Amino acid sequence: MVSLLSPATMSAVAAGVRSALVIDIGWAETVVTSVYEYREVRTTRSVRAGKYFNNELYRKVLHSLITGDQGKDANTAFKNPDGQENPTEEKTDRDRSVDVENEQDHHISFDESEDIMRRLAWCRPTNRTPQRTSAQLETVEEQDENEAEAGSTTTPGANRTANVPLQSSIPTKTIEVPFERIADVCGDVFFEPSMNLAHFDDHELPVHLLAYRHLADLPVDVRAICMSRVIFIGGCSNTLGLKQRVIDETTLLIETKGWETASGKAVDQLSNNSKLQWKPTKTPHLEQDREQDEGPSSEQANDFDQFERGFMRPRKKEPPVQGHIRALHSLGPWTGASLASQLKIPAMATIDRELWLQQGVNGASRPNDVDVKAQQRQTDPPIPKRPNQAPKPIIDIKDIRQNPELYAQNCMTRNYTRQSHHPARIVELHAQWQDLTRGSRANRERSNLLRRQLANPATSADDGDMESVRQLTREEIQEEARKLKTELASIMDEEAKMQATMEHLALEIPNLTDAETPEGDEPVLLSYINDPPPEEQQLKEGPSHVQIGTDLGILDFAAAANSSGWGWYYLIGEAAQLEQALIQYALAVVTRHGWTQVSPPTLVYSHIGAACGFQPRDQNDEQQVYTIAQSQSDKDRQVPELCLTGTSEISLAGMKAASTVHTDDLPLKRVAVSRCYRAEAGARGADTKGLYRVHEFTKVEMFAWTAPDEDSASDVYDEMLDMQTEMLSSLGLPSRVLAMPAQDLGASATRKIDMEAWFPSRAGKLGGWGEVTSASLCTDYQTRRLGTRMRVEGGKMGFPWTANGTALAVPRILAALLENGWDEETRTVTIPECLRPWMDGKAKIIGDGATRRRQMDVDGV
Repeated sequence: MVSLLSPATMSAVAAGVRSALVIDIGWAETVVTSVYEYREVRTTRSVRAGKYFNNELYRKVLHSLITGDQGKDANTAFKNPDGQENPTEEKTDRDRSVDVENEQDHHISFDESEDIMRRLAWCRPTNRTPQRTSAQLETVEEQDENEAEAGSTTTPGANRTANVPLQSSIPTKTIEVPFERIADVCGDVFFEPSMNLAHFDDHELPVHLLAYRHLADLPVDVRAICMSRVIFIGGCSNTLGLKQRVIDETTLLIETKGWETASGKAVDQLSNNSKLQWKPTKTPHLEQDREQDEGPSSEQANDFDQFERGFMRPRKKEPPVQGHIRALHSLGPWTGASLASQLKIPAMATIDRELWLQQGVNGASRPNDVDVKAQQRQTDPPIPKRPNQAPKPIIDIKDIRQNPELYAQNCMTRNYTRQSHHPARIVELHAQWQDLTRGSRANRERSNLLRRQLANPATSADDGDMESVRQLTREEIQEEARKLKTELASIMDEEAKMQATMEHLALEIPNLTDAETPEGDEPVLLSYINDPPPEEQQLKEGPSHVQIGTDLGILDFAAAANSSGWGWYYLIGEAAQLEQALIQYALAVVTRHGWTQVSPPTLVYSHIGAACGFQPRDQNDEQQVYTIAQSQSDKDRQVPELCLTGTSEISLAGMKAASTVHTDDLPLKRVAVSRCYRAEAGARGADTKGLYRVHEFTKVEMFAWTAPDEDSASDVYDEMLDMQTEMLSSLGLPSRVLAMPAQDLGASATRKIDMEAWFPSRAGKLGGWGEVTSASLCTDYQTRRLGTRMRVEGGKMGFPWTANGTALAVPRILAALLENGWDEETRTVTIPECLRPWMDGKAKIIGDGATRRRQMDVDGV
């Protein structure tokens, strides 16, 4: 397994936290990484690490001990070309360290030098104690008696030495290495307290200053979490005393310097709320101590530093530090990766298998090649919990049991891979349910015999079935009856669970596919409406409706982005008038064919939408529908959840939920105008630009209930297609009619026809065509789930079929009219003649950019 998570993130996982400040003191560099909710927020680096420490240890300690020259360090001075030392040009510690690294004539091997560092390295505790803010008495630290008598402030054992035999030196020898000098080198390498802050470059900062500046640059909310979860990793972090020294030095910096200006929501709230702003109190004794620490002004002038001054500036205006630096123990990145792998590998294997089944052996070579719709179907959520007042679905589970291979193959054909296992599982559960049913029947029969014997022993004397019962005493019969009652209750619970599971699995299985639906993933071209654009025009990309509408001043996406965000828009002037004209024209056409207009609700129960087959989810597993937040009282009273409809098909289908339709009234044909809402408007790009895919839009929808037979349903379905063809033809839009493949059908549809209009702005990259209307035949998929019934021959109850179609998706039609009706020379848009009665007789939309003009041009004159 290859994990893309960093060692810092994996170390946080091993420590059992989601956020942490990870300090990796390694060999080549020290890296400080802030991890917030398993994401790396910031990373800073410094060269002060094991390599630097090893070089300094050899230069300052080991070299002099090996050579016996106690007066000089290795590479103390530069050398002239003649080989003579030039004492006037002194080297810095970093220059000397580099020289030691590049030396080829070390007196001991590199491995032995590293081994000495690893075994003997330790870090002296800080000689300054961080301030403790506590209401309790100060803790009295224990002290060794000998140390107290000597009055020494040095660390016990610091003056001792270690005898180290050198195997790689010539000749071999044993040297005495003072522990105190090793601690001095460690302090100089990792902390370097004697240097001025301006002396360091960004990549040379001491470890405690690196951690402090890293925290100071974090947003306040991230800093508050990370500073209490400090994790040390890396080989050099195991140096004795180094972790605690870093914690203490960083804490002192925070208490002394405060924080630099940071960003984040917490800072914005603090600056905007005067009640939350901290007001400093005057502390004369602290100011006096500070002046004593700073010394005479003459000395201060010599040590003046802009960087130090930058730290001191916010000291008087920043609030006190909240929280404390606290270290956590972590098992390290490898353990974190193992823990993550134990959880992720089974899930990843399942996901990879599902992707292979979706994409085939070759797979997707680019993100755009991934079948997003198939992924949406595989991540469909469980069916929303059905409230008590919701209609009970009546699924034909018997047909699924009798034809499991048919339903499984249908799921595979439609790319519902996960659901393809449901038919076999239903057969298995039904067999188990039958076993339980037989067991419960035997228990009931035995219980009835016991009850008869207790009620009247005399009447059962001649009954052969009672022979075994008559041998029992009254107490034994009562005891067995109680036991049978308990067993029967348990069996009934298991039966109910299995029935609920079978029903849930059956609800997820898509509708059977019609024989006329093409297989695979490619649609079949049926016909054209109007003449298709010439071939040369299909290769030339035209201006988009966004550009046209903006130039004419009738579309405003920028203002909508400020007020509502991406995916919303303003229709101004003729655009708003054109929207209403399209609505009225579509209603006029549909009602002329005998369809009844309905004004439906926009809010419906979520379980109504689920019953219609609408559970859409995007590629990020986010729902596409807007749900209404519930108050706590509504949740306590189990009030059903409401959502905004993505199409009026849902609210129209809900009109007959849990009701019976009279056969004589069929077909019931309805048309509705509604605002539609889609939470996910698609990824930003040319295919979703402008009005083509938005969060809110107007749509004219057709919906019908028909008799449950192919002929009746096909008549209504063909009537929908005829009206769609008539409208697109009258609008003058070049369009094509496509039979959609099985893999592109929704869960409820058995057959679907799409009509795509020509968009000049989509030519080339996207093929120029874009869906503007569609029609679907759903058989009894929706009525069974909504409890919509009808009486058939013989007085039996049946389920009507449903069909639905989009008369006009207004924004897309409007966009197509702007692009196809655009005249580049006159910079006008021609209005179709069928819409002019609702456009005050206007034939063109004319504009001149900044100062928009409107002109009436009746009959093209």
